[in-house]
Amino acid sequence: MATASVDFSSLLAELEQQRDLTENMRERSKDLDKAFRSLSSVLNRVHSTPGDQVPQLVESTQPYFEQCRKAIASIIELVPANQYYRWCDEWTFHLKNTTFAACLAYFLGTGYLLSKEEACSILGIEQAHSDRFMLSTEEYLHSLVSMINEMSRIAVNSVTLGDFQTPVRLSRFVKELHAGFQLLNLKNDSLRKRFDGIKYDIKKIEEIVYDISLRGLVKPAGEQDAGGHGVGVRVDDERRQHVLKVLSGRQ
Repeated sequence: MATASVDFSSLLAELEQQRDLTENMRERSKDLDKAFRSLSSVLNRVHSTPGDQVPQLVESTQPYFEQCRKAIASIIELVPANQYYRWCDEWTFHLKNTTFAACLAYFLGTGYLLSKEEACSILGIEQAHSDRFMLSTEEYLHSLVSMINEMSRIAVNSVTLGDFQTPVRLSRFVKELHAGFQLLNLKNDSLRKRFDGIKYDIKKIEEIVYDISLRGLVKPAGEQDAGGHGVGVRVDDERRQHVLKVLSGRQ
């Protein structure tokens, strides 16, 4: 009676190859996390940085974004062609965090929202690699929610520093962002749950603005951005392009 014959040696080789690839992918994803943590430690200084020093703080993040780009490039190099969906779970959490850092740094430097395309530019994510690595729309939206969470902390700490105009600007910005989110048809998933929690951050900022308004500490609307510096002050197009180039490593 004939018996089935299977070449287990080739299967073993394939198994070992897959294990090595998985381990290498995890290690390179950890490198992205390490780069984000270094970047985050710099951005956290905004909570104790006077408004007129925020532009210098933003520019100081340039080498840390370069580390993030290198970590992402090393992941892209490892992912086999057309296997993005097989491996994306290995790095999605770290990519959300890094994109959040890019959005926050850009806002601190310009007062404007960083687009998804601009985020890709800062992180070195190219369309040509989309079959192996990309920034998904959901990951980008998660990063925006994280930014709103951070803004409620910035509002509190800015008052501690004697900066009473920043909470007003932050309130205006998060309300605009929240209105944009409401246009989306979000499903009942993690993004929807995080979006629902935004209202607590908005409420916290509104309470701060209400309190300092009662104390007469808020300038008239036309004078809130006077001086051209501080968190959330909107700059001109030339300055916006400069900040984007700095964060992208092109300046």
